[in-house]
Amino acid sequence: MRETEAINSFVSITGGLALFLYGAQESARFFRQEMSGGLKEGLGRLTGSKSRSFLFGALLAAVAQSSAIAISFGIGFVDAGILSLADSILMLMGASLGGTLVSILLSFNIFDYAPLFFAGAFFLSKSKKKKIRLVGGVLRCITIIFLGMMFLRVGAGSLFEDGRAREIALSWSSSPLLMGMSAFVFAAVFQSRSAIIGLGIALALSDALPAVSALPIALGAHLGSSLIAVISSFGGRMSARRLGFCSLVYYAVGSLVFAFLIPPVHRIMSGAGLDVVQELVFGQILIALFNIIIFLPFTNLLSDLSVRFLKITGELDQPMYLEEEMLSVPSVAVMLLSREMARLSNYLEAYLQMLMIPSERKAGLFEELPAAIEELSNTCQDFSYRIHLTEEEPKLRVKFASVSRTMSILRSMSKTLCSEISEILTDESAHNALRERSGSSLWNEWTELSAKIMRTSLRAFVIGEKGLIRQAGELEKEYGDICRKIRDVIAGSYSYGRDVSKAIRLISLMQGFLGMSKILAEDEELYNFAEDTAGTCDEGLFEGDEEDV
Repeated sequence: MRETEAINSFVSITGGLALFLYGAQESARFFRQEMSGGLKEGLGRLTGSKSRSFLFGALLAAVAQSSAIAISFGIGFVDAGILSLADSILMLMGASLGGTLVSILLSFNIFDYAPLFFAGAFFLSKSKKKKIRLVGGVLRCITIIFLGMMFLRVGAGSLFEDGRAREIALSWSSSPLLMGMSAFVFAAVFQSRSAIIGLGIALALSDALPAVSALPIALGAHLGSSLIAVISSFGGRMSARRLGFCSLVYYAVGSLVFAFLIPPVHRIMSGAGLDVVQELVFGQILIALFNIIIFLPFTNLLSDLSVRFLKITGELDQPMYLEEEMLSVPSVAVMLLSREMARLSNYLEAYLQMLMIPSERKAGLFEELPAAIEELSNTCQDFSYRIHLTEEEPKLRVKFASVSRTMSILRSMSKTLCSEISEILTDESAHNALRERSGSSLWNEWTELSAKIMRTSLRAFVIGEKGLIRQAGELEKEYGDICRKIRDVIAGSYSYGRDVSKAIRLISLMQGFLGMSKILAEDEELYNFAEDTAGTCDEGLFEGDEEDV
């Protein structure tokens, strides 16, 4: 082979691989940015049962061509209560199968028509009709992959026309272990299973890949393409780590078991008359199906193991539910925000309890909570600013307005509790003055009722039970009577001084603070929104979040 031909082949192979990866990257970008939230939510409605969760994962991977997006959506839906952790594993299974779609299309050997398909997709994407533009956008991403495959085949075909070059390639590709490990490494680096299968198809069409290496390549690509997404999930929130654990077990164990079955499966496929390309493509489908079949009965067990092994840890001020990927699906983003706000309300209750009862102040935690409350409230508000709604979602706009009002109230409560109330209750002389001068009976009644109002209001805020809302209103009236008694006792029995002034100021601040908590209880829109959308915002959310504190 002449030097210029070798250079041209190298350029075609390199450029084709770059186009292939760019097409996969564009698929992920298009799904994130171009597809409307309404369409994504339409896909999200496929969740709700095991079969629909699986189908959603398959469609998501087929359109987005990304394991990372599938994992991100799984995490977001688990946090929002749309999916259980076990259902998110089913979604992950569907994604492992849906990711084979492009490879199936590549096996039809229609790359020569890729420029024509790209031209058609380009003109469709310029249509005035939104749905046609979306179809054109999806086709454009796929046809870019086809263009890359066309250049790969041309480059490989030209390179391996030379018998010596083919012999060198065969000396390497005839080692199943080497090809499997190479496929794993390159799939992990490129984060694309389809690109590795595409390279394998190009080699096979050039007679530079023996059939014995087809299944190892498919298995290496299957395992390697998910590696980065799985590893990165362990650095995220608890839901991400748990789903990452499930993904790791799912891919690693399934791939290890299938590795022992490669020889007999290869003999069966060869006996059935399948060529190398067909063995590559059908092999990766078989691997995905095999993985699904062996884990399908154990999804609940796998999710239970992840919960048992991975306990809630981390910094108090770090969000547990807010997921950046879900900002493109406004209804889910609002649900996640509401759950994070419920967690913030638990922090407020815990800190108030410690302030009023010094014996319950836990070393370290008591000092950390004020900064954590401030940071978490800022994070929630920043997240709410980035939720963008369209005019096509009037119902969601009304519900988001309610969540925004609630966010403002929580911010005000946070500032009041962590500044003036905290300053007075951590002042030992002022604290003692209020307790001693009001009398032990009246003081105990006031502190117990304060905690009860806070707990009742926040429970009503989280679970939306009307009985709790009425109870919070009744308790507030009773609380007003006790506050008047305390003010009368303090002001009538002692000379006016700095400590008395702080005590009276604290009573007024607490009335205002608990009044704001009652407003939270009365705002049922947050509860109704979660109930209408997911049906899972129940009392367990409140109790589960208390464990974080």
